[in-house]
Amino acid sequence: MEDIKNIRLGSTIPFIGQELQRLTALERIKAENQKLRNLVSCRICRINPISCVLQCGYLTCRNCAEPLVCCPVCDTTIRNKYCIYLHPPYSKET
Repeated sequence: MEDIKNIRLGSTIPFIGQELQRLTALERIKAENQKLRNLVSCRICRINPISCVLQCGYLTCRNCAEPLVCCPVCDTTIRNKYCIYLHPPYSKET
């Protein structure tokens, strides 16, 4: 009887190891996904996708850029704002 329990446990251990590797890989993918989302998110609100470049080079969404007179990051006076468009796979909607 004890031999049967050992065999069942022995066949379960590799499965647990494989599942742990799968979960670890999934967590890495989630972390990488979050990093990529941060790259295309507004530097001010961190919610909307980037859609404007300030003349100093910092990136924001259109909602945050509209009222700006000075860059909140480097304090440069903003005279020009440029609209940009990201390819759809990089937008928040997908």
